[in-house]
Amino acid sequence: MNCDGDPMRHSEQVAMIERLLALRETRRDEKMLDEVVTIPVSKYTDEALLEREIASAFSHYPLIAGHASALGEPGAYLTSDWDQFPYVVVRGEDGRVRAFYNQCRHRGARLADQPTGVVQNFICPFHGWVYGLDGALKGITRAHDFPGVKTCDYGLVELPATESGGLIWIGRTPGETLDIPGFLGTFHDDLVNFDVASLVRYKKTKVVKEANWKLLIKTYLEGYHVPYLHRDTLAFAFKKGVIAHDEEGPHIRLSAARTNIVETALKPQEEWRILDYASVYYTLFPNTFFILHPDYVSINTFWPLAANRTIWTHEMLYRDGDFAGSAGQSALAKRFEFTNDTVFDQEDFAIAEDVQRHLPHGGSDHHVLGLAEGLLAMFQQNIDERLTDPDTDTPTTPRVSGRHS
Repeated sequence: MNCDGDPMRHSEQVAMIERLLALRETRRDEKMLDEVVTIPVSKYTDEALLEREIASAFSHYPLIAGHASALGEPGAYLTSDWDQFPYVVVRGEDGRVRAFYNQCRHRGARLADQPTGVVQNFICPFHGWVYGLDGALKGITRAHDFPGVKTCDYGLVELPATESGGLIWIGRTPGETLDIPGFLGTFHDDLVNFDVASLVRYKKTKVVKEANWKLLIKTYLEGYHVPYLHRDTLAFAFKKGVIAHDEEGPHIRLSAARTNIVETALKPQEEWRILDYASVYYTLFPNTFFILHPDYVSINTFWPLAANRTIWTHEMLYRDGDFAGSAGQSALAKRFEFTNDTVFDQEDFAIAEDVQRHLPHGGSDHHVLGLAEGLLAMFQQNIDERLTDPDTDTPTTPRVSGRHS
């Protein structure tokens, strides 16, 4: 990617490339859990477990609403992709990002019904109540019918929201403050150093997949499947590919070496850039998979509808100067079609849906994960560790277990 920003500081990029080169010599991924692990298939079929995941991972941690470019001017807004959390996020006249429940305080009608848009005020389509960009109730239709009702008491219910690392973040508990640098740790530095904020959106899609949200995310977390499932698409680009990984709290970063990493021998280290030789992937807890490719970025987010149904959104970003004119836009269209339609939808998620379809019908009560699939178990453990007991509201013991001897 021809750009000024990079996902890591140069010294860190060199260190990561050296890690990948050393791993390539061994033809093994970096050590993960260093044990074979089993995961019960009930993790993907149990509706009661899903409700606990929603009540914990999806309720007590910041969630990504989208890229900041969607809120490029005062009055620009974006709405939730998930009906279980009906919010609207808007940029105010003062430039600040605010979020509110997308519900009129009169009788609960949805105020904004489009994924994105620009407004001067939010006007309820049911009875015409008017709200400002700051959430204040500005006008009640036929106010004389509401004696004693004060506009100051019926502003929109505000939610915590912030713009950080080029992304819009939202929380589910009114009154809380979101500390995204603290939440992401050093991975937030990557977003800043890469200058994610200056990217622009090419396209965003929203599709319902017939598979558990965790099963879909886990298709990204290992390279073991690439020579087989992606034999006609990605396999050549990742020939003899290996993976190095890092953890930051409940988040995981993995760097996957590309076939051309051997070309580093032809350049001095001061010219090494990680995205020239690897793709860098992040699981941003709980439900976003963020991908830095050499020439574009993918934000994949997963919103559970049921144990076996999930909303998948894919937002592809790029740097405007890298894809200029009609030729550039044509190249972007091909990238999106290849990544979204072929690799993600027809390969990764098609196999996940096939797995999900047959899980309830016997064969095995658990999946077995090899040494190269340790990140799947780590991701599962991050979810399980944060589950709370429905009776005591305290964390339960992780259930990813069962080492094979």
